[in-house]
Amino acid sequence: MSFDSTPRDSASHLPPSGRTLTAHVDLGQLVRNHTSLRRAAPGLGLLAVVKADAYGHGAGPVARALEASGIDGFCVATLDEALELRAVDVRGPILVFEGEAPEALPVAAAHAIDLTVVSAEHLAALAPGLQKHDVSVHLKLDTGMGRSGILLDELGGCLDLIRALPGRVRGVMSQFSASEEPEGRSIRLQRQRFQGALAQLRDAGIVAPMVHHGNSAACLRGFSEGDTHARCGIALYGLSEVDEARQAGLQPILELSAEVTRSVRIAEGTPVGYSSSFVAPRALRLVTLNCGYADGFSRALANRAWVGYRGESFPVVGNLSMDMLTVALPEEVVVRTGERMTLLSRNPLDPNSVQNTARLLGTIPYEVTCALNRRVLRHHF
Repeated sequence: MSFDSTPRDSASHLPPSGRTLTAHVDLGQLVRNHTSLRRAAPGLGLLAVVKADAYGHGAGPVARALEASGIDGFCVATLDEALELRAVDVRGPILVFEGEAPEALPVAAAHAIDLTVVSAEHLAALAPGLQKHDVSVHLKLDTGMGRSGILLDELGGCLDLIRALPGRVRGVMSQFSASEEPEGRSIRLQRQRFQGALAQLRDAGIVAPMVHHGNSAACLRGFSEGDTHARCGIALYGLSEVDEARQAGLQPILELSAEVTRSVRIAEGTPVGYSSSFVAPRALRLVTLNCGYADGFSRALANRAWVGYRGESFPVVGNLSMDMLTVALPEEVVVRTGERMTLLSRNPLDPNSVQNTARLLGTIPYEVTCALNRRVLRHHF
């Protein structure tokens, strides 16, 4: 497994402002991750989860690359996100996760967008409109996640209403609450509940062409028996941390690099940043980068994070500002303005990888990439 952590030249992709804080997104590696997931789950349809701007990677370019590589469909959180994909000519099936109001049905019908039924009450609200508008729905069942879906003890009371919607139920779905747990006890329990609910639907004459319970980890770990599809998000972006992801050869696709805007020598005892949270213990070279917490690089990383430069790692020092941060290097290291440093590396072994940065924050890799806001230039290659 090899990683190229050299920041890409994005000069031809600069926005009008010329700001060069750039998330470099390797669409070729994205497609290779898709291929690896196909090998890991033969015969299973794959739905790419591209909500939240593809977890911060850029939904439009990511979706187009995956569509060209044969992905079976897409999942987003909101109808607005689905419409954004249609606006950039994504033609494949799209499923909206959140419980859209009945007023959304004409728009969903016009753009061939599937909706999720998230409760018995939601089903009752949508049913009259579904008689009039050609919209397919996926019935979500709450098998133990506890936040969304028709409760299993309410399913029986929904059967007549579901049967009155012939041809509208495209899928039945649920969601694991702990698909990464080593023992898999809750996974087995949820699968049993899901299979029981599917049998209840079949007995009522309701059979959907799509059945999907699993996410990335469940897909990689084989918890998909009886399903037709899996919903893969974090694995496509190479950031799943289950052992099976490494065995499948999945690799991260995003690297964040910033431009050096100032490089100066500072004397021992020099305070740095707001509140002087760092004081130079010796003479140092202090480098300023054009990235701050307003870009989604957490202020909690002050005096904790690392950046990469010429194959070495150097610490972020001082409190992060809204638009800038500072890095300490040995005073003899020559760094020129306009050069680039890597804030988030694609190599999981680097101290500044997305995974290790998430650990510093006590969070998950999803949050690190999702936090990168839209003023960070995305360079897809």
